[in-house]
This record gives sequence, structure tokens and C-alpha cells, in this order.
Amino acid sequence: MSIDTKFGLPSKVEQFLATMSKVYLHKGETLLQEVVVNGEVTIQEEYHYDNWNGGTYGHAVTLTVPEDIYIELIDQKDAVEKRLDNDLNNLNKIRNERIAAVFVEMQPADTPQWRENSGVYRPYIVPVSVPVDALRRIWGAEHVRVFLSHKATHKIETSKLKQSLMQFGVASFVAHEDIEPTEEWHREIERALFSMDAMVALLTEDYHDSNWTDQEVGVALGRGVPCIPIRLGINPYGLMGKSQALSGCTFNDTDVMAAKIFQLLVKRLQDKSRLFECSIAAYNSSTSFAGSAWKVEHCLSMYETLTSQQIEMVLNAYRNNSQNRSSFRGMDLLKPLLEKWTKKPWKVLNNELVQLSG
Repeated sequence: MSIDTKFGLPSKVEQFLATMSKVYLHKGETLLQEVVVNGEVTIQEEYHYDNWNGGTYGHAVTLTVPEDIYIELIDQKDAVEKRLDNDLNNLNKIRNERIAAVFVEMQPADTPQWRENSGVYRPYIVPVSVPVDALRRIWGAEHVRVFLSHKATHKIETSKLKQSLMQFGVASFVAHEDIEPTEEWHREIERALFSMDAMVALLTEDYHDSNWTDQEVGVALGRGVPCIPIRLGINPYGLMGKSQALSGCTFNDTDVMAAKIFQLLVKRLQDKSRLFECSIAAYNSSTSFAGSAWKVEHCLSMYETLTSQQIEMVLNAYRNNSQNRSSFRGMDLLKPLLEKWTKKPWKVLNNELVQLSG
């Protein structure tokens, strides 16, 4: 830094900063040392003037630091600036001159694609209008729609997963299986992608070889819907790599896989009411005592709280379905859930669930 000035202090600033760097190193004050070592110095002379006692000129020092250092100090920026100001003035012995202020600024960075590189950017995608009859054809009457992105070689296994998810009342789309021969299949897949609530990416070893799977994931990420990768041979990659993959899943037990998917849907879907409608539809449709208990244990137990209307829906499903009403294990599992949701005691009386007074 070359200083050509009528003042003496500006030419001393670089020397003072060198001394301060040694002091900060000795004290273990790493951040302050990084600021003075990496800061590009500019000085504004006569930033302030005080005419008391013969007059004193105050100069302003600006240290322009790299972005990473600035981000690290931003929450304590005022304190850092005051400390540097104080330390510079403690070293200054030049009469009628002082450091009036120290400013720490950030070097402007060349970041033309900072949004894309942030990892959270969701590019705007023009929505595709999906006709009502197409929605009904693709998804049926279920309340939550999950697109199963898979390699065509695993269509049979993926169809088994679809049936397992149906136990939770969740509708799934399996390309090729769910497309009617009369429909143009590109268009039908597009409709499914733009009407899904979540995507499950079945990451088999050949998943990345497909011409379609990466594009399907791209639509999910672009729309901002939850994307659940399942490790079935490879780890998540690309933008999908930010998500932790479900492990411990195999096509040999799609019921376990479906249960793990449902648990993640409960956590990630914003509209929990629609997911609850899936669960209550599944509970309503129980066809055996064991199936009733299973749905209480794996579907209804996922909800920490329910509204009074939702609780009434559970009770109606329990009372109006003989398999639910006569499932002893189902009642044993439902009792503590009702107590949690209603904040009131319940008991099994004469083979019926009854709410106690008080």
C-alpha cells in the first residue's frame, strides 16, 4: 500500500496491522488475525475532525475481506470493528491524528449462478394441467399420490411395492403397468409427474442407466415435492445426493419398505390431513382382525395429535367395521392412542372401547 499524504498515520497502518497480527496469533484470536492479514486496506483521510486541543484528524480504515471470513464474523461485526479501531489507536503515537472508525466489508464475488449453486434452488416449472378424468384413471380415489421412479427391469418388484403401499391407503404410479394401451404413454407419465405428491426413487444398480429416471427426479426436485431415495444397490447422486437414502430395504419385503416410506411421508408432507385420510380409509377397509390391528399399529400410530373431527373419524371406523370392533389386539393398540389424542382415560369394557368420565 503506497501512501502519499500530508498525514503521518495512514502510512503507519500497514505496520500496525502486522503487529496486531502477531498479537492475535499469540492470543489465539484466529478470526481477528484472518481479518487483518486478508483484508485489503483502504484509508479515507480526514473522515472526522475535532478542533479541540489544537485539532485532531480522524481517518477511516476499511478492510475488505473474502466472503468466507465475512460470513464467519457477520454476527459479531460491530464488536470486531470496535476492537480493531481500539487496537490501531493503542499503537498510534502520532499527535493530532487518530483512527476514527474501522469498517470491515466483503469482497464482491463473481457468482452469476449463486441460486443454482445454493443447493436449494427450485426453478420455476410451468405447471401441467391434468384433467380430472386422468387423475382418477392414474391415481384412483386415494388421497396421497406417490410416483415410483424405477428401472423398467424392476417393474414386477415395483408393482409389489405399489400393493404394499395400498395397505396404507397411499396410491402409487408404476409406469407401463398403470398406462392404458390407448393412452400416449409419454403424456400419461407427464400427467403423473405433475400431479404426484411425492416421489420414491428406487436406486437399483441400473437406475442411472435409464433415459427417464433422472428426468423424473428432476421434475420432483423442480416442483419441490418430497423425493425419497431408497438404496437398493447405489447411493443417491446429483441433486438427489442431498437427501439421506432409506437403507435396509429389499424387494424381498416390500411391506417393510412401504412402512418406512409411509413414516417419511408423515414427516415430509406438509398437508398431514390428506395423509390422515389415507390412514382412515385403510382402517375403514379392514377385512380381518389381524389386518385391523396392523393398520392401527402402522398407520394410525404415526400421528401424535389429531383434531376432534379426526378422532371422531377414527371412532366411526372402529365402530362401523366389525373387524375393527372385534379385534382385541387392535383395541389394545388403539386405547393408548385415544388417550393421547383426547387427553382422557379409555378402557376396554365388554369388548368395547369406552371413554371414562373425568
